[in-house]
Amino acid sequence: MSTRRNYLKILVSGPYASGKTTFVKTVATSSLLTTEVPVSTLYESQVKQYTTIAFDYGKTNVDGVDVYLFGTPGQTRLQFMWRVLSAGMHGYIFIVDGTSMLHVLRSRAVYEYMKSLGDYPHVVAVSKQDLPNSVKPSIVAQLFGISPGSVMPLVTHDRSSALTVLKRIVEIVRESTDQPFFK
Repeated sequence: MSTRRNYLKILVSGPYASGKTTFVKTVATSSLLTTEVPVSTLYESQVKQYTTIAFDYGKTNVDGVDVYLFGTPGQTRLQFMWRVLSAGMHGYIFIVDGTSMLHVLRSRAVYEYMKSLGDYPHVVAVSKQDLPNSVKPSIVAQLFGISPGSVMPLVTHDRSSALTVLKRIVEIVRESTDQPFFK
């Protein structure tokens, strides 16, 4: 007899400065963020002031299901944490910085790494859609070679936008599993 668990572990991953920490802060009802200053390189310091050094954690509830969010650090030097944090996950949100085609193209290698961890349900969220000339989700789908239905627009600091992405991954996990996670 299996035990029903009414929770999900969702990883929030993506490259450096894509919006992972902001996403977790925006959707979580409680959170713990492990950001540190200064960032480690000149390039990083020109992009943002703080960086995630271990992981971000947040908890919220989506349609009666507790969702535990684990945000990964974005620097490849901390890639070992991506594998550690992925243990036991039910799915993930992969956030792509949509401010330039260069950012999108660079994020593909990180996305391929995430896919190498296993065949987990996931969505790709293209962030910063509120900025002018942002790359559209349909373009990201083409570049990543995935279904346009798997790619969503995202404004990480907008609660409604972020919750739409979170609800979609919960829905995909529910549809894709025969595990008794839900009452």
